[in-house]
Amino acid sequence: MFDSGAAIVQALGLFIFVILAVIVGINVLYILTLQKALSCCAPQNQTTSPGSTWYLLIPFFNLIWPFFLYPHISESLEREFRQRNLPIEPQPAKSLGLALAIVQVCCLVPFLNFLAGVGTLVCFILYWVKISGYSNQLVAAPAAYDLQPTQPQWTQQPPMAAAAAAAATYQALPVPPQRARYCTACRASIQSNERFCGSCGVPAA
Repeated sequence: MFDSGAAIVQALGLFIFVILAVIVGINVLYILTLQKALSCCAPQNQTTSPGSTWYLLIPFFNLIWPFFLYPHISESLEREFRQRNLPIEPQPAKSLGLALAIVQVCCLVPFLNFLAGVGTLVCFILYWVKISGYSNQLVAAPAAYDLQPTQPQWTQQPPMAAAAAAAATYQALPVPPQRARYCTACRASIQSNERFCGSCGVPAA
């Protein structure tokens, strides 16, 4: 009798341990999803650090922290989506996250814990799927701050090189020759700067 009772207690303890291990494992995967969502955001868009999601493993504190964490996640995601010019609704998943936080607290209220437990499970799954979807969108879309500016490529010569080439190849236009001048009396040639004919002394025309 004593041996069978001890076996039952041992089996029950093992069952409870397995259940707790499964719950902790699910919570770890859930926290990793939230951490990934924050890590996909640029540091300037993060209103809380990705590591702060692990506070959800602290007993009792994890009933209060979601009221702060989920709005931070929502704001961080909205900033990142806006910066990348991706479509996003205002305050993404914030209402769903706060609903999850509320029903979790309601699980401690007598006579409401069963209904609150069902609501917690539903909101938990919906929020998890929602945040995971946002993370996948950010991973698939290029980040605007990762795009490096490129130097302008000239299809022809750069302006400075073109100006230098034009200056080097510039040729001055030839000066038109001066019109020949002749004396009206003796028809001798008169230089352009002479006022009188050098042969006969007649004033140049």
